[in-house]
Amino acid sequence: MSDPLKLSFLGTPQVILPNGEAARFAVDNALLLLAYLALDPAKAHRREELAAMFYTDSTEKQASQNLRQTLKRLRQTIKDDDDLNAYLLSTIQTLQFNAASSTWLDVSEFKALITATQQHRHRRLEACRDCMAQLAQAVALYRGDLLEGIGRRDDTPLVDWLETTRDNLQRQVVNALHALARYYLARRQFAETEQCTTRLLHFDALDEEALRLQMHTLVLRGERNQALKRYRQFRNKLQAELDLEPAPETVKMARAIQAGNTPQLKLIQFQRSDRLLTYQKVSASALPNILVPFIGRETELQQITRYLASQDCRLITLVGPGGVGKTRLAMRAAADDAPEWIHGAWLASLDDVSPDDLETTIAGALGLSTRHNRLRARLYDHLREKELLLLLDNFEQLMSRTNLVKSLLDYAPDLKIIVTSREQLGIRGEQVIQVRGLNFPNDNELSALDEAALTDWSQTYSAVQLFLENARRVSPGFWLGAHNLPAIIRICQQVAGLPLAIELASAWVRIFSCDEIAGRLEQNLTLLRRRTSDVPGRHASMEAVFEHSWSLLPDEGRNVLRKLAIFRGKFSLDAAETIAGTSPEQLAMLIDKSLLRRQAPTYFDLHPLLKKYAFAKLMQIRQLFEELAQQHGNYYLNLAADWANLYAQRPDEDLADIQVEWENIDAAVQWATTTQQLAAFIQQLPGLALFLEQRRQVVTQMSHASDIVGV
Repeated sequence: MSDPLKLSFLGTPQVILPNGEAARFAVDNALLLLAYLALDPAKAHRREELAAMFYTDSTEKQASQNLRQTLKRLRQTIKDDDDLNAYLLSTIQTLQFNAASSTWLDVSEFKALITATQQHRHRRLEACRDCMAQLAQAVALYRGDLLEGIGRRDDTPLVDWLETTRDNLQRQVVNALHALARYYLARRQFAETEQCTTRLLHFDALDEEALRLQMHTLVLRGERNQALKRYRQFRNKLQAELDLEPAPETVKMARAIQAGNTPQLKLIQFQRSDRLLTYQKVSASALPNILVPFIGRETELQQITRYLASQDCRLITLVGPGGVGKTRLAMRAAADDAPEWIHGAWLASLDDVSPDDLETTIAGALGLSTRHNRLRARLYDHLREKELLLLLDNFEQLMSRTNLVKSLLDYAPDLKIIVTSREQLGIRGEQVIQVRGLNFPNDNELSALDEAALTDWSQTYSAVQLFLENARRVSPGFWLGAHNLPAIIRICQQVAGLPLAIELASAWVRIFSCDEIAGRLEQNLTLLRRRTSDVPGRHASMEAVFEHSWSLLPDEGRNVLRKLAIFRGKFSLDAAETIAGTSPEQLAMLIDKSLLRRQAPTYFDLHPLLKKYAFAKLMQIRQLFEELAQQHGNYYLNLAADWANLYAQRPDEDLADIQVEWENIDAAVQWATTTQQLAAFIQQLPGLALFLEQRRQVVTQMSHASDIVGV
């Protein structure tokens, strides 16, 4: 596909032909005709109207001839000689720009970007990073006024059109620059703020809002004298040209700067109902600094950012198992977004908080006195006219108090809440984000290991990167190589990318090799303990994480989780019902509490570390374990025999699903062998012998393939 005809009319006009050459226009009228038609492609313009607009001093006949000559020169200049893909569509009566032709027009792109920000349902323009990025693109397209350098002195309809269109476009870019300047200043991006305000003052040297933004930027950069100099220059110009004094707000700012104070600047206005509220931008926030690097989660961060900017989303709940990194993700998202909130972003940590103390904890986190005799009313009043982001961390033990979260959102229309929890709150309008483990390579990707691309492995897979970063923190000489990458990947697979488990495991590189760490993890969870004391007790070890989840389960849930530990790998609903006696409702309860994972449409599984924990709970009731093992063996050995019989009858049948069951079938075979029941099963199930032979061949082939790739 050839390149489009590029029409750049914002600033000095440029027309670039598909071959890359710049079109040269001998007269302005041809370029003006192209611009006039291109900026209104939906309309078929009558030739007599165009002739009268472009040639006001000519007779009707002469104007018509002039228009034909101008059109001919225009077609020659832009090489519009392809009838099938013409840029200009003409009839005896009309001329029209072909909107379907291969063209790019900067004015259309500019308008589309501006319109997109106006139509987007964000809570406030300057709080929407996507819209601000679009405004930045639009501003970059605006190299100058429309058709800069081209004009006509006489007062004609064409001049009126040109000046009106210029004014409309300039008004849009000025509004965009104001929004961008406020956005950049709130984020302390001073260089970008200076660029925006400089352009604004170029458009209008007496734009006081732009001046105040510029003065505030200079003060924050430590350039007070320069800020006062700009103020004096502006005041002198205003007095000389209009015999006026600066606005009281501008004078007040200058006096504050003169006195050595940081001026308060009203940055943001937004509409609520029929009232226009103006708040001062404050830096108030209470988010602790994250002392360790934040790794991965780019997709989740982008999604949270969009929800925070949306007008339609008030409550975001990050749901996932303990140790998956919900708190760190929420804090990173809140910290990144804090500049977009007039009254900041605040964290209320709910560790070990009882339901009765929830109001007190939130009020304390917001800096309110907790001794107020009407604390809930005081909390509502504080939040009622605040634009504020509140992070409620670890809500799972407070599910009986979801009504307070709903009430806060109802009473404070400009409040938005991020919740981290092991289960969703169930509030109408809640936007749930499932937080899963960091990404790690599978066995097939490991088989393609290329030592020359080791750096790419750590950058591509966030689980590997986290292991590497943490290992280097405890052992500065640690390095990634072909000698330890397979073991690191095995560790990441064993913990299914769980960030807390990766941190705990990688801390042992100062004592063990990565192979030794992986070997010990296969045995039990005792290796995954933390030696530092700056974290909550429930994150001191993986056992503590799971013990906290276990304590929040009702007896029924504990019994189901204990029974499901009998499975190896994925299992079906039928297997869970038949072997463990569970119901769909019970499985749904565990899924809601982030203790069971749905895998594909028909399978479930437990996190491998949680499975070890639950299996230890199962082994505490030996009789139950032996009963479940018997039922598990019967179920999967019968399944294997049925599969072998079906394969014997229909060898072309697609039986790929049986691979999902292999782990459980292999475990059943091992159990039957250990309990000396395998011969009896083979005698009862004729197809079982065929299955065992087929399985032996598959294992042999897989072992041979592993030897070839050196794994």
